[in-house]
Amino acid sequence: MAWPATDVGRVRSHNEDSHLVDSALGLYLVADGMGGHAGGAHASQLCVDVVDKVVRRGIDALARVAPEHRTAAIAEMLAVAASEASARINDQAATDHRLQGMGTTLTGLFVYGERGYVVHVGDSRAFLLRGGTCRQLTTDHSWLNEQVQAGRMSEEEAAQSDLKHIITRSVGFERQVDPDVLPLTVNLGDAFLLCSDGLSNYIDAEEFAVLARDHWYADLPRVCLELANKRGGDDNITAVAVLACNDRDDRRAVPHYRRPVLDTLPPGR
Repeated sequence: MAWPATDVGRVRSHNEDSHLVDSALGLYLVADGMGGHAGGAHASQLCVDVVDKVVRRGIDALARVAPEHRTAAIAEMLAVAASEASARINDQAATDHRLQGMGTTLTGLFVYGERGYVVHVGDSRAFLLRGGTCRQLTTDHSWLNEQVQAGRMSEEEAAQSDLKHIITRSVGFERQVDPDVLPLTVNLGDAFLLCSDGLSNYIDAEEFAVLARDHWYADLPRVCLELANKRGGDDNITAVAVLACNDRDDRRAVPHYRRPVLDTLPPGR
């Protein structure tokens, strides 16, 4: 079961985020585009589309892989998906001057059997809600995070910095990208929250845990979006909540949803 929500925020005029929820496939994605309205929106949607296509293309073969090799096979499939998306975006940016500089983050969850696989490039984030607590699964590929890890800046200083937008790895900057792929065991009752930095810039893991305890998971993305907007909403905001469960409630779950594929290229193509 999964529930998405997205919002343009209070400052931007266009939403350059894209997302995908496909519970039948077990694939959930959030992508935060960059490069201006046309480029950013196009890059994020193209990334989501390509990753979806690659996973669909490869999923049948996974059943023929020996269980002891399946984790490696899925990690390779997701890495190939990210690089195929990066190549497509990079090629289009190179051939159309209106799209120069476009790229996108990618944070996704692929669930296969009792295992989950987080694929990650950039500074969108994935969180795991388990047992009343919340922890961040991904590590930001950002200049600020590198400064914190090197001991040159405290987390508090990074949180107040105006340089949050500088990322050190993205889908589309080069034809090939090396994503982080994190395998983990998924337990019944686990919930995941995928989000763009328009949300995580305003709400941290500890507060996500509190919000999740106080609201239905189905309402969590909307509640988080409203809170981020209340606190400033200076960027596009996207969140996808995913719950691992046996129960089904068609009134609440969204079995398959994606942001509509729009022509985000500027006119004159």
